[in-house]
Amino acid sequence: MTIGHVIKILRIQRNMTQEQVALEADMATSNVSRIEKGQRQPSQKALLKLAKALNTTPSMLYAACEQPINDIFSFLDMTDNGEKTAKNINQLLLNNDAQTVLKLFSELTPNNKCLLLEQLKTLHKWQTKTDG
Repeated sequence: MTIGHVIKILRIQRNMTQEQVALEADMATSNVSRIEKGQRQPSQKALLKLAKALNTTPSMLYAACEQPINDIFSFLDMTDNGEKTAKNINQLLLNNDAQTVLKLFSELTPNNKCLLLEQLKTLHKWQTKTDG
């Protein structure tokens, strides 16, 4: 997970536009866009400004980078009492197939979730052996 991806998630969670973040961070909107897309890594100075604009700290941004993609929103939400926009985040980050899989998975019983996970792991191992 890139720092830019986390910045984008946090910006959306805060209901802010790139322009608003750029204005608060005293930088060009195009720089915010490039950072969010992973086309540019922010300097420490820029990261500090972005974190301040998003009402967080650089260390929190780095910590969020270490989380699995599906846990980033909840991780950031635990540290924030702002509005929840998980649906919007998921739509931005996941394609239609992934959204469908997650929706169907969430409707399974706990036993069936475990069974499906084991089947996926087996399929993944088999695929890796046959593709390699």
